[in-house]
Order: sequence, then structure tokens, then C-alpha cells
Amino acid sequence: MLLHGLASTRRWWDLVTAELPWRRVVRWDHRGHGQSAAPPGRYRLEVLAADAATILDLAGVRRCVVAGHSMGAAVALQLAARRPDLVAGICCVEGGLADPKILFGRDWPAARTAMQIDRRTEPTRAVLAAWTRGTGLPDTALAAVLANYRPAGSHPDRLRLRLDRRHEETLAHSLWCQTPAELLNAVGVPVTVVTARPADSQQAELYRAALHSTLTRAGRSVTQVWISGGHELPLQHPQQIAAAIAGLADQVAES
Repeated sequence: MLLHGLASTRRWWDLVTAELPWRRVVRWDHRGHGQSAAPPGRYRLEVLAADAATILDLAGVRRCVVAGHSMGAAVALQLAARRPDLVAGICCVEGGLADPKILFGRDWPAARTAMQIDRRTEPTRAVLAAWTRGTGLPDTALAAVLANYRPAGSHPDRLRLRLDRRHEETLAHSLWCQTPAELLNAVGVPVTVVTARPADSQQAELYRAALHSTLTRAGRSVTQVWISGGHELPLQHPQQIAAAIAGLADQVAES
């Protein structure tokens, strides 16, 4: 099962899925995202985890590897803690385990500013294409980036994020309130953490401290994979992400 991040869609996993042709893959848009409905209220990580459990129950899937990118990694931990019968292993890609209080700020006003990058600029397709190229993503990643948006209505060429701003803030707050160490303590399956290696040394040290805090408090180890790149690893390095997921699946299948 592949879980996308905040303000993204299932298309964020397109390139990774293409590298897993012999695996059964389950993915969809979280509520309020992409093509899914946007019911009022109830935008918290535990609700998204309950949605994921419902999807797996309906699909008749048991004991699968759950991979999540960014916010999706936090949802994967919630799912494993709440429904251990469904999860055989977790792959956290660029999210999930780093202590959000260290990473973003000890109080919500400061964290809110750090977590909610201004993405409400109504870009054009050309602007998003230029951003994709400038971020070092392949041309094949543009479709996944565009899937996050819909016509803005203010101008025929303008686009805006599909996720409602209010739902984005509620989910960001839910993510900030999560205590990864407690969830990791409640998870008894193997966990792989795949992290981009930041070029900025100060940023890299901050992330290491936030991850170390979680692992120390949880008192358990995880498999760590570091990849040179940015936050968009599933689009930037799909082969390496697919290899990490497949490797975890093979590991749990043999245990």
C-alpha cells in the first residue's frame, strides 16, 4: 500500500509503481485530495489511517507492506499501531519518524509557518513545468505534479491546489501533534526510513536530531537509507524507492 503526502495525490507514486511490476499495489487519494470526496470536518491522521484500514479490508488485503511519503508516512505509523493485523512492515519516505516539535517548532504558531509553505499562488502549467525541471525531477514527473491542482477559475491558465486550505491546516496541525516515538513503540513490525540527504548541513543536522530523538525515546532501531536528493524522492529517484520497498517486502516475507 502506497500513501501520498499532504496536498498531493496517489499519482505521486506513479513512477515507483512502474518499478514494481510484479507486486500488487494498492493506492488512492486521501479524503479531500485528488479525485476523492472532501467530506466536512474530521481531517486528522487517525481518520486517514482508518480510511486506509477500510480500503485494505474492502480489498481483502492482510499483512502488507505500507509505504508512505511525507504525511503518508505518519499515516502508515498510525495504521500499523491501530490495525497490526493489516501491516507487515512500514517504509517511511521523507516523513513519519522525525520529531515534529524539533523539526518545525515547539509551539504551533511557529510550526504552522514552517509547515505550511505558501502554495496558494495559482501557478500556470508552464510555471509548474519549470519548477519540476528546476527541482531536478524527470519530465515524467510533471503529470504527478499537475494532478495536485485543478483550474482556479480566476484565469483560464491558472491552477490551484485541490486540497482545501482549511483541511491542509487541520492535517498539518494533526501531524505536528503526533508523537512518533509513542507510535513507533506500538509498532512491532520492521520499519525502513528513507531520507533525502540535504545539501544544507544545518538542515541535515536538524533532521538527524529530530530522528534521533524519536529513536532514543522509542528504544528501538530502524533500517535507515539515505539518498541524495530532495523531499520529492518518489518522483526524483523512483528506482531507489521501489528497491527499498521491495527489499522490505522480501524481508518480511522471509520472516
